Amino acid sequence: MSHRSRFTLTALTLVAAAAFAPQAQASGFQLREQSPLSLGNAFAGISAGGGDISSLYFNPAVMTQYDGIQFSSGGTYIGLSAKFESATAARTPVLTGLGFLVAPITGAALSPISGPAGHGNAAISAILPEFNIMYSVSSDLKIGLSLNVPYGLATEYDTNWIGRYHALKTDLKTIDISPSVAYRISKDFSFGLALIARRADAELSNSVDYGTALALKVAPGLAAAGISTVPVSAGQNSPVANITMGAPVVVGGNQLPGNAIPGAWDGVAGLKGGCWAYGYKLGLTYEPSKNFRMGLAYNAAMSMTLTGDSEFSYPSTLPAFDLAALQGAGLKNTGGSAELNLPSTTSLGFDWKVSPTFSLQGEVARTNWSTFKELRVHFASGAPDSVTDESWNDSTFTSLGATWKTNDALTLRAGLAFDTSAVDDNHRTPRIPDNDRKWLSVGASYKLSEKATVDIGYSRLFIADGKTQLTAAADNVSRGTLTGVIKANIHLLGAALRYSF
Repeated sequence: MSHRSRFTLTALTLVAAAAFAPQAQASGFQLREQSPLSLGNAFAGISAGGGDISSLYFNPAVMTQYDGIQFSSGGTYIGLSAKFESATAARTPVLTGLGFLVAPITGAALSPISGPAGHGNAAISAILPEFNIMYSVSSDLKIGLSLNVPYGLATEYDTNWIGRYHALKTDLKTIDISPSVAYRISKDFSFGLALIARRADAELSNSVDYGTALALKVAPGLAAAGISTVPVSAGQNSPVANITMGAPVVVGGNQLPGNAIPGAWDGVAGLKGGCWAYGYKLGLTYEPSKNFRMGLAYNAAMSMTLTGDSEFSYPSTLPAFDLAALQGAGLKNTGGSAELNLPSTTSLGFDWKVSPTFSLQGEVARTNWSTFKELRVHFASGAPDSVTDESWNDSTFTSLGATWKTNDALTLRAGLAFDTSAVDDNHRTPRIPDNDRKWLSVGASYKLSEKATVDIGYSRLFIADGKTQLTAAADNVSRGTLTGVIKANIHLLGAALRYSF
């Protein structure tokens, strides 16, 4: 019964998400906040070298711009508000009335799902850390190491909210460990390579409508007995007139669950899983003059095979027979795995020193989210795969920034950016309140000594209201429909210390 673990579909869609962070600040569930310094100008020019060694996360080739030993470490506080408003939800018509079976019918009246039509802030604010170090082997050869969090999301909803079948808790973590090398090929060109070891972990949950699951179990049993289900909405009489709810039913020698009442038996299903995966980044910088520099970088796609365990909790009042029917259909604790294809990102940036004290930066990045077409979950029990249609879109990040060196100690920054969403209205879920966003950023650096500098950056992200229009499609019958509007906004505040040896 392929609906048996629908709860895992949205969950595993995100398993390559959040470490220490509440919500992805780039398209989909990416996190761009890898440099408090570059946060101040909305990451404009980061692929060309953002002003400190933290830019090696985006382009390892930038290390040739520095000498000696360079170190930077810091964190970014991500304050996110994500509220779900004007929600409506309804169940697929599977069973109505005592003893009247109804197969899912297009256009039939849906049964409403109870619960508050709105939800307060479901996001969890936290701090995103970053660490970078570089060593000069020679004037042309550099090696480095960075620790970063590339994807991120964490939300939690009340157990009684109207969208509980789509999401309750999402707590997803990743961390990248990336050794890197850069070499100056010529006076103008440098090349860089970084290898990535990525760890992903997830804990996710949502409610399960066991009444609907039982109803879906009834129909195959009737078919096996040679009895067809009949749409009650068509005004026809049920061919099974003597079913008494609450008692086992035998049809043609097949015993069927007797409490197939959608909405009557809610439980919770949870998933924990994780894995390691490996990838790479490539980078190139071009510096035709001391006043102009460009950078081109490619972060390769990565495939992750996620393994873990799913757990089901049931209402204490659910009759033993129905519990056995659910577990026999596969709704029981089991292992599982899923292939998750993370996208590649290509970025191009420039840094133009207009005068000795003033410079302009620009950046454009394209993330290939369109490769994320579906999520297929495999179960250790041998049950049929569960498949969720994702159909995400490629996304583009563009930014323009400026840097003003006011004196030898103080540098000021500002920037604007626009980031398009990878998710449309028909695929936006409560777990990923993603939509188009605009950035407004400011920042500053203060030189404490010849070797030590403190960087701070602040960004306010204005996120367009995101509509959710999830239908009760064939792979979503047990969750039902969900519509509503997600209103979100984000404040980012980063600080870092960098030191030269």
